[in-house]
Amino acid sequence: QNPDGSCHSTPALRSFEYYYLSSFIEGRSNQYTQSINQYRNISTMEDNAGSAALAAESTGLDKRRLNTWALLCLFSTLSLVAHETDDQNMKRGENIWITTCAALSLAFSALSCIAHVGNSAMSSLFVGTILEGIVALLLVGLWAGALPIIMDPSNGLAQMYVGKNRDEAESADYQATVSNANLYFTSWGSGVCALVVLAMYVRERLGGSGGMGMGYTSKWYLLMLASVIVVIESMRFKSQVCSLDGGTEEVTCSRNTYGLATGIVGLVVSFLISLFSSLGKDSALITTVAGFVMAVLYTLCAGLLTFENGPATYVGNHYFSAWAGFFISFAVFGSVLKEFLGVGGGGGTSSAAAGESGGKLLI
Repeated sequence: QNPDGSCHSTPALRSFEYYYLSSFIEGRSNQYTQSINQYRNISTMEDNAGSAALAAESTGLDKRRLNTWALLCLFSTLSLVAHETDDQNMKRGENIWITTCAALSLAFSALSCIAHVGNSAMSSLFVGTILEGIVALLLVGLWAGALPIIMDPSNGLAQMYVGKNRDEAESADYQATVSNANLYFTSWGSGVCALVVLAMYVRERLGGSGGMGMGYTSKWYLLMLASVIVVIESMRFKSQVCSLDGGTEEVTCSRNTYGLATGIVGLVVSFLISLFSSLGKDSALITTVAGFVMAVLYTLCAGLLTFENGPATYVGNHYFSAWAGFFISFAVFGSVLKEFLGVGGGGGTSSAAAGESGGKLLI
């Protein structure tokens, strides 16, 4: 100790102090390096897990589209055969158009299946690209043009008008019924598959990974299709039957008018909800209200159209579309109500959160 009271530092003491300080700094540095490495490892694991989840989701979407493309190919083949073997296709113009539509649908769907199955250059050029969307949109347009001709009862292809004898009843009570079951069901199967493929493609391209999922969006698309058919058949019944003197009873035409109004409301609502759902911007509250409204409207629609004095008591487009709207609207309402109330484990919400966070795991 120095006379002034301060400590005297010897070379040995200074060496010890330097060694101790260096060890302390090196230890802290090692701890910091370990923390950085640990953080990087966790981040890498999260990125890998997120990438794997996104890849699995993309693979699942591609597989579902492949299955739908295969069904479209099958239905197109059967509809082509059913039409060509039908002895009622007397009109040359309509015959050529329906044959062309079914043949193009068969060719495009078969090529799409081949592109989805292999890993060739064709797959990279088609699967998930704008080309697949154009093909799906083209097929929807083709069947949208062919189905009204096939289903028009006045053409007598898939449906025909039947009625009562005017000598035995005050009105003929004309209604459309299925006359060629093979052409009827396979044509509708082709149109529905084309629409489902387009819905899957649109949702994937728009990045709609949020919301309640593809199955929920497809239900709104199917409800929109059912509403379109209700509108078309109601307008056709009004122009072809209600306009005839003694074509049907007045109460039947009144019920047909309610079906037309319900179809228009269902078309507008389902189009808007399916669009927002494809974008992943659907709201649980709004869709719950919309689902409830559509369930109520289609309950009345199915009852008024398909029971006594209704315009759709015979099996045909009008009958099937009214009941399809009823069942699909309740399926939609049940799904969105469970999501709104948080029933079912919140799987849809978790998936949405994972998608919005870029595939990162929430810890």
